[in-house]
Amino acid sequence: MTAPSLTHIERRTGKQIINDFLKVSVEKSEKRLRRLEVPVTSGKIIADQSLGFWTDLFEVHHYKLLSGRPIQIFNNFPPGHGRSDVCDRLNKIRRFRNRINHNEPICFNGSVIDFAYPAEIYNAIAEILIWIDPELIEWIKEFDRVRENIVSAEDI
Repeated sequence: MTAPSLTHIERRTGKQIINDFLKVSVEKSEKRLRRLEVPVTSGKIIADQSLGFWTDLFEVHHYKLLSGRPIQIFNNFPPGHGRSDVCDRLNKIRRFRNRINHNEPICFNGSVIDFAYPAEIYNAIAEILIWIDPELIEWIKEFDRVRENIVSAEDI
């Protein structure tokens, strides 16, 4: 991830900016695994990546550099969908997660309780899981109570 297309000159300061986020993320994982004396494998590095890594991986500039290979993780990708659909859903999930981390409201529309936004994010998560492997949805049904909790909360 050192392609020249990841470098640009910032107009305001004239400084060279390098978008090496993915490279740094991988290097950080390798360093962490070595420090923990865990064998460094591609699987361990992939599992160690942040949500920011995955959202950035599906942004146009990185996706093109990787010749569209990231989409191959979705074994059940529906026809007519593409990189932007994955990127859109991952970014929605990341923004929702960030709102929760910053203690921002997620179920209000003004002063009205509204669960449309959490339900939308739940659906985005479900779609991503189904695109990876439809059996994942079956596997999480045993402990998934999100829809049930939304319905209960709406009845209050």
